[in-house]
Amino acid sequence: MYLAEYLFRRIYELNIRAVFGVPGDFNLTALDFVEKSGLKWVGNANELNAGYAADGYARVKGISAIVTTFGVGELSALNALAGASAELVPVIHIVGFPPTAAKENRLPLHHTLGDGDYDLFIEMSARISSAVAVLDSAKDATKMIDDTIIACVRSSKPVYIGLPMDFVMVDVDASSLATPLPLEDPGVNPISEEDNAVSAVMERIAMAQNPAILVDSLAGRWHGLQPTRAFVERSNLPCYSFPMAKGVIDESLPNFRGIYSGSVSEPGVQEQVQLCDLIIHIGPRPTDLNTAGFKSDLPHIETISFHRDSIHMKEADFSSIHMNGVLRRLSESFCSTRSNSVSSTSGSSSRKSEESAETDPDIDMGDSMDAILGRKIKSSPTVTQDWMWKRVSSWLEEDDILSMDVGTSAFGALWTRHPRGTESLFQLLWSSIGFALGAAVGAAFAAREQGAECIPPRKRRTILFTGDGSFQMTAQEVSTMVRHNLGVIIFVICNEGYTIERMIHGWDKDYNDIQPWDFKLLPFVFKPESDAVRTYSVHTEADLDDVLTDAQFGPADNFEGSNAPPLRLVEVHMAKEDAPQSLHHMIDAICRQKK
Repeated sequence: MYLAEYLFRRIYELNIRAVFGVPGDFNLTALDFVEKSGLKWVGNANELNAGYAADGYARVKGISAIVTTFGVGELSALNALAGASAELVPVIHIVGFPPTAAKENRLPLHHTLGDGDYDLFIEMSARISSAVAVLDSAKDATKMIDDTIIACVRSSKPVYIGLPMDFVMVDVDASSLATPLPLEDPGVNPISEEDNAVSAVMERIAMAQNPAILVDSLAGRWHGLQPTRAFVERSNLPCYSFPMAKGVIDESLPNFRGIYSGSVSEPGVQEQVQLCDLIIHIGPRPTDLNTAGFKSDLPHIETISFHRDSIHMKEADFSSIHMNGVLRRLSESFCSTRSNSVSSTSGSSSRKSEESAETDPDIDMGDSMDAILGRKIKSSPTVTQDWMWKRVSSWLEEDDILSMDVGTSAFGALWTRHPRGTESLFQLLWSSIGFALGAAVGAAFAAREQGAECIPPRKRRTILFTGDGSFQMTAQEVSTMVRHNLGVIIFVICNEGYTIERMIHGWDKDYNDIQPWDFKLLPFVFKPESDAVRTYSVHTEADLDDVLTDAQFGPADNFEGSNAPPLRLVEVHMAKEDAPQSLHHMIDAICRQKK
């Protein structure tokens, strides 16, 4: 088999069906093998967007692949791949290399710096990759591919595979394709050590009067998603989620209490957590925007921390023990008696939460239900951030995928309750604005593939929330949405520039301004088919409510059969100074911490 075909067949084996990227002269012959291997070539507007799309696809399906060309292409994708590295998203980056003879002779080829150094770009990517391989040896190439892919899955980080153009059609022994790759970490906990850890944790839970679970972002990495979810559901302990773990836990569960982030928590949540006497912290990752400026308000509470390969307790540490195995055993250990006991306690806690919500002014429960649900009211006031996110929360459907840029979009959506199965894609650590548009492309491909695999087939909506400044960063990728009829729903928050930057510094400075666009006209630049695009412009609550209740706008079930739903773009015009209360609180907390 040709080497390129072997590579793409291994990628197909990972349940990847779409490959992102941009063609370049050093990868063209390799691209001939994408469709031959059962994969779909997407073809993005540029490499940065392709990297974001690969990130979004991997967050939904578990792993992804992107192909760029040497130098100019790979460096354009580097920002997106650095984000995937920071956020622990597994992406296979395939780079089309010049011929090996050019490297050996140090030729000043195009797409190089002209200095004969062909390793410089590899070194750049190596710093953000868990493995790097250049396939310049036919004897070892297939093993290098296999080892690199395994490293990608087990590390949950990007990897780099260089494919010289003169090796694309080198014959290799493909017999190893008959054996699936051992993707899961083979590490097994020693039975005695795992028994001791489970016993110690269960003993502390049994002794606690008010235990709770805090789920953090790393709980959803390294195959930890299902063990974490099972433990939360079967234990029935009150559960809170850090912002970066949004979507890890089903928010419709009766024991889910809300988003916790210190002083920036959902109303009433910080107070509830403060009353706990034991916290089970799963997958800690104390970043600034995840913890409201690294300020911990829990040092007085006994904590059991579950890390990937260790568990730390007050009186015992278990090193070199896999978190997932212990979580599975803990799930099995919860008997009906314990569950019923916790359920009774949880009910009391839930009632306290509801009572605090009824009196908390930030919840606006004093508003009429017409205002909260978004129905038309006489004054039809201008759309505000806090009103919009409450209204959108009631409009969302189960299994929606939300792609959000860090700014007013992410901070508005994060602190609202989402239906069962909703996935949230955002970069709270890397925080590269413009990410969400590209990620929505990848997520839409993943959603389409997942829907097609269901019996009967179903449709998952991909919904993009982005600011006008963020949108302008990666607007070209709307062309890819149109080209592939992805049916993404886009909400562009039009508030005259970089609002989150204004809140940090320079409220009236021109460096936080942008040139206003007529966003609703943009999709038509890309020559969509008839009825393939619908656009809207809203200024008032009544305007937005009319859009959300339009049967031809939102519900996935309204677009049956093989017909793809249209791309829908909504301009949501808001005041320049408006921002979600959660963002105000986060900025204040971080600024206080810096002082």
